[in-house]
Amino acid sequence: MASLEDLRREFPALDGPLCFLDWAATGLLPERARVAIHRYVDDLASCPTGSSTHVHMAHAETRSRGRKALAALLGARPDDIGFVANTTEGIQIAAEVLPLEAGDNVLVSELDYLAVALPWLMRRRGEKIEVRQVPCRDGVLSTDDVVAAIDDRTRVIAISTTGWTTGALTDVDGITAEARARGIHVVLDAVQTFGTIPLDVRRTDASFIAVGGHKWMNSTLGAGFLYARPGTAARARPKRWGFLNGTPTSAPSWPAWFSGGTASLDEDVVFPANGRLFESGGTPSYAGAIGLTSMAELLVDVGVPAIAAHVRDLGGRWIPELERRGFRVVTPKAPDARGGMIVATTDDRDRDRELVERLKDRGVAVSARWSKGIGGVRWSLHGMTTAADLERASVALDAVI
Repeated sequence: MASLEDLRREFPALDGPLCFLDWAATGLLPERARVAIHRYVDDLASCPTGSSTHVHMAHAETRSRGRKALAALLGARPDDIGFVANTTEGIQIAAEVLPLEAGDNVLVSELDYLAVALPWLMRRRGEKIEVRQVPCRDGVLSTDDVVAAIDDRTRVIAISTTGWTTGALTDVDGITAEARARGIHVVLDAVQTFGTIPLDVRRTDASFIAVGGHKWMNSTLGAGFLYARPGTAARARPKRWGFLNGTPTSAPSWPAWFSGGTASLDEDVVFPANGRLFESGGTPSYAGAIGLTSMAELLVDVGVPAIAAHVRDLGGRWIPELERRGFRVVTPKAPDARGGMIVATTDDRDRDRELVERLKDRGVAVSARWSKGIGGVRWSLHGMTTAADLERASVALDAVI
């Protein structure tokens, strides 16, 4: 079992002049991933084994390790996991395969990220479905309000695990339980909590969960994964087909098929009904798989519950510091109602944006985010963040306000 200190050592830039509190935008690459990706690039430049096919075989094993680690974090099976390019692609896949008819409706949060709602909004144009925006009270999407918006034509609830401009956690367990009881699919965007707040599909029974790897999972951009509930995968069929998602019947493996003389367009490919079915089925991003696998294995070693306790403790220390300096904190103060994001505002958007720039000049990385007038300066706290980082941020903040 690794410690939070072990995790911190994977990010040497944090011990330099950078005070990094912007994991919710784009995270930093862990050292083990940086080294492994460099090794991969060197292999591409030199073909050290004398076989270029070896590259595909080696990184197929990397992806297998990645599925195993991600499944362990989710309480799923490795084959329930499919590698995708990002959260958006995962949500788009779900929107492509879930059946909707004219008159059906999809529920989304009024404050959600555009990528969560856009695929359904685009389907609305041609299929005459309804997309309902569920209101958020004080920036929080409540289970009661979601349930109140459900009727007998509700087929999908597409939501995020947390508000991207509020830091408020969504009651995904309560919503998925209500949805499952009514036969409604839940498509969950978990990119802003995965890696900091535990998520277990044995409890959070979503049909699809999409996660991009470049934020809290600290991978390269263009790397993410999609979880598909086994029952959903068994009934759905992708709109795009790639042969590497399946297996040949005339050979024991694709490498054997390529070189064994049985290759033919008449091949009967068997496609298993699981999360891997929704991968591209072509040549994947191996560098992205290296980054995602590296962090997933780190999280398995450290334990996401330990990270959740840590970021909630840091948030509990940081909220009063912000309030003492005159900020209005948008994020709920109760520890179990928030994750790694703390959003606070001066109630002047121009001033909030100016503060972000002035903090950057002092080596403190944060962001400003707003949706429908709700948001502010967003401080992102991960398992690698320490009380010393917050002290550095305090000094910088005092110098710019």
